[in-house]
Amino acid sequence: MTESLGVLVGYDGSEGGERALAWAAEEAAARRLPLTICHVWQVVYPGFVMMPVDALEKSATELVEAAADKARSTHPGLTVTTRTISGSPAFNLVDQARDAALTVVGSVGMGAFRRALIGTVGSQVAAHGSGVITVVRGEDNPAGPVVVGLDGSPLSAAVLRAALEEAKARTARVVALCVYPESAEVKDAPFVEEDRLRDIARERFEAAVRAGAEDFPGVEVQPRFVDGDPVTELITASEGARVLVVGARRGGSLRKRLLGSSSEGAVHHALSPVTVVHPPEA
Repeated sequence: MTESLGVLVGYDGSEGGERALAWAAEEAAARRLPLTICHVWQVVYPGFVMMPVDALEKSATELVEAAADKARSTHPGLTVTTRTISGSPAFNLVDQARDAALTVVGSVGMGAFRRALIGTVGSQVAAHGSGVITVVRGEDNPAGPVVVGLDGSPLSAAVLRAALEEAKARTARVVALCVYPESAEVKDAPFVEEDRLRDIARERFEAAVRAGAEDFPGVEVQPRFVDGDPVTELITASEGARVLVVGARRGGSLRKRLLGSSSEGAVHHALSPVTVVHPPEA
């Protein structure tokens, strides 16, 4: 990953695309990164009549250039580039994400069929993408905290760091959430009573949060250790949040290896935008 694209946003001109564009432009400006606006267009055959390719190319170019003008007018001084690609939106955005510091996608499109299509694209990019992917869904509360779900897995440190970086860029506080027992991994503790296992999990969680926060002295971090179902607790915590940050765990079945049951539940049901942090590519 080169991160040469800075903040990459998939844009289609829909309401969801406009929300994704606004979010991505704010992120790029706050992080002092360039913004890349990408539109992936496809040849369609309405009534078995192929639409002219040159007309589609021209329309795609006009669409992203208009979007770039919006971003520049909202954030003067922001470096904005555009690109148009022919093919599968999900496949191409996943491919482009390898060279982005952050990839942003929307969650809805235009009309009933388009809404389902864009929803599929967003979920596919979140599941199969690289690095850090944000799906702009739910309600965005600019004054809300950055909520991050941690489970003690090897990826947790990177997930926490992504949340802290977001909070620093947005001058927000962080709520670090660990749900026991489903999310907490307690190792090297055989033959220990359940209450003690819970204490060990909480202690390790709080120690990990303190260690991760050391590099971000100006960010307020509130650890929360709760009992319950991880998906339910993540969704509940997302209400009123600026963004919910989760990790993509790769273990178990193919579907879970690509995203993870808790992360998948968050992407589809969270009440705020969701950021998914993927493990580094081998």
